Amino acid sequence: MKNLYQRILFSALLAPLAFPVLAQSPTEAPATRASWHLGVGSAGVGTGDYMALKAHLEYAPLLGRHLGTGTRLAVIGGSRESFNTVYNPDAAAGTGVTVPYAMSYQAVNLEQEVYIYPFGNDKQVLFALGGGGYVGHSNRYGAPATHLDFTTGAKTLTLDHEKGLHAGYMFSLNLDVALDASRNWLAGGKASFQNDTFGNSLATLQLKIGRRF
Repeated sequence: MKNLYQRILFSALLAPLAFPVLAQSPTEAPATRASWHLGVGSAGVGTGDYMALKAHLEYAPLLGRHLGTGTRLAVIGGSRESFNTVYNPDAAAGTGVTVPYAMSYQAVNLEQEVYIYPFGNDKQVLFALGGGGYVGHSNRYGAPATHLDFTTGAKTLTLDHEKGLHAGYMFSLNLDVALDASRNWLAGGKASFQNDTFGNSLATLQLKIGRRF
């Protein structure tokens, strides 16, 4: 009986020490929040052949203190006038003719990334590493070139053209700064690289503004 009283007394003495820990644990655990982001910036098409505009609207929920995701609807478009010397495919030799043409790229993508926050997403400054993939539809025109039909041996001079559904991978670096004490408004930037099944690559740098809720 005496041992029982000693245990009760010992538990009563430890209880005040446990209350601060229990009170702090809910505030220390990051709240699961989500945010909307609007991003606009420039994308280098290919190896920097020309620049395009990329804009996106993203829904980004947090899945814990170091993890989050982002689902985006992205629109990309750009073009540049260039010149190329073309030759008569039916002539053995010739000086060729220099003709103008427009290189262009348009795409609509649904993009999905997973974000890792190595320093946590409960800070005033948020840094995240992103990686994922996307699907979409693109339409690209390139330089004119001579194409050979191996079945008939016929040569034709046509523009390089790709159009249709594509899929690809991407990765990104993300930096956001909270603009108010409650960390509801965010501003920052996104640098990303992506490549699709047509072999089209984009290196993008965007400015972002976000709203948490």
